[in-house]
Amino acid sequence: MNQDSGNHSPKEGPDKFPSPAPASKAGGGVGWEERIMKIISSISSALGFGQAKPEETVAPAGDVSTQLAHQRTDLAMERSYLAVDRTLMAWIRTALSMISFGFTIGKLGQVLHEVNVKGVIGRTRTVSIENIAYFLVIIGTVALLMAAIQHWVRMRQFYQMGLRRQFSISFIVALVLIVVGGFALSSLVLAL
Repeated sequence: MNQDSGNHSPKEGPDKFPSPAPASKAGGGVGWEERIMKIISSISSALGFGQAKPEETVAPAGDVSTQLAHQRTDLAMERSYLAVDRTLMAWIRTALSMISFGFTIGKLGQVLHEVNVKGVIGRTRTVSIENIAYFLVIIGTVALLMAAIQHWVRMRQFYQMGLRRQFSISFIVALVLIVVGGFALSSLVLAL
């Protein structure tokens, strides 16, 4: 038992004193370690790691209904985040199909040069295989670019509402596939 009636934490006995506060640097400025930590935290925040805002004050321990409301709101925002991420993944799947079909048709177009398409009225029209390939690759790449922009805007809105920043692999995949779509289009154009 502790005979001393002083205010000591459990780790500090009556014989131990609290550790002194670190001495400030000469001139009272911010040290280089603190500057590096600020730079790292701002970079990680920009990349989507860490938190967008400091945590808000938590309700008192006795107010259970307020705590449950905060938990439910957090879960609802997490579900919304996952729904936005799933939407982007669906656009990735669709755009990848269009880009790959366009590229495949374009390579087939090097062997076949024209296709006859019969219209509704019965009129026959000749369409170039390369035009179909270009159309599919362009539509797939532009659709994926627009979906990535929509995802980015929605994520910014969620971060402003207090959602914890998370790393989105699907956003990185979308950006990579936009570049791949650009390369596929340039490959088709340069093959002529």
